[in-house]
Amino acid sequence: MIPKEAKPNQKETKTKPLPLSFSSLPDDIIETILARLSKWNYPNLSLVSKRFLFLLSSPELYTTRSHIGTTEPCLYFCLEDLPNIPHPKWFTLWMKPADETLADEDEILEDYSLVPVPSCHHLQHGPPSSRVRIFDCRSHTWRDGPNMLVSREEAYAFYIDGKIYVMENGRKDSNWMEVLDIKTQNWSPLLSHGATEFRDDWCLINVFRGKIYVIAEEENFAYDPKEGTWEVVGTHKCYGHIDVWCAIEDVMFCFTNSGYCRWYDTKSREWREVKGSDMEVLHKSEDGLAGRCLVQIVNHGGKLLVIWVPRTEEYKAKRKRRIWCAKIAFEKRLEGEIWGKLEWVNEVLTVTKSYKFLSCLVITI
Repeated sequence: MIPKEAKPNQKETKTKPLPLSFSSLPDDIIETILARLSKWNYPNLSLVSKRFLFLLSSPELYTTRSHIGTTEPCLYFCLEDLPNIPHPKWFTLWMKPADETLADEDEILEDYSLVPVPSCHHLQHGPPSSRVRIFDCRSHTWRDGPNMLVSREEAYAFYIDGKIYVMENGRKDSNWMEVLDIKTQNWSPLLSHGATEFRDDWCLINVFRGKIYVIAEEENFAYDPKEGTWEVVGTHKCYGHIDVWCAIEDVMFCFTNSGYCRWYDTKSREWREVKGSDMEVLHKSEDGLAGRCLVQIVNHGGKLLVIWVPRTEEYKAKRKRRIWCAKIAFEKRLEGEIWGKLEWVNEVLTVTKSYKFLSCLVITI
């Protein structure tokens, strides 16, 4: 007997739906997904397709990151190699799960003083100039900003509440300070009420608790943007020993010229040493801070990033500079002390000895 031909199962004959591909999703869905990823994945993702490159370069992506709370601190680091290279070179600290190294950025115009503004760096030109250039950290592109009222040299700039305050060290006339309103894009001069005592003699300046703080020879001064006045906020005896300082969670931290980390006790009005065995290791190791030839510190998401170049005979002979970086977390103890914990430390870049450190800052994007 010839067997009857089996009838095909109708359920099996139905066409199965094709799996949904990532590229078929709408742009707004992909943008939301990309915004939840670390920014350090973006360079590789931008190579996937032109569409990805477009989405990763759009301002809307970074607006979404800000709204959903996935922004990250990014370190920008500037070196100059004169007279070999006419313009400074910028680097960014490439963050990896188990490693952090500096990635080379494009060469840019010769700008020196920087200030963090949401999504941008604002810079004042190195030689005397009123020109302002703005660097967009999202697309790594430049544009011109509104010119300052006067030409400046070695100007310091700080961002507070939607405005950029610019001060010029060593300028004795009334034009030593001006402010840019971000919304109106207009510059205005600022009177130096209470600043005549230190205007000609200060070197360490930063933003702390919404005010501009200056460490002068024997006193600490603060500028209140709301009041428009300077006032003495403390005295000290270690002006000549402080190299750099910054603020983390309402606490001022500094490094001395001998390589020790200290914090400012507002009650006793004195700089106290940060405790901990990790701090001793960082100071006394072969490539540590005791023998460094430069140091800079910045607030990196509530942790302290320290950048320095150790002095070692081996690299002196080779005319090389090895740039090291360390991240330190702080803990407040019941005894009123602050202890430091070294989260990581590593050499991040090697350059020729002709390179000179200019500046570094952290932008959250």
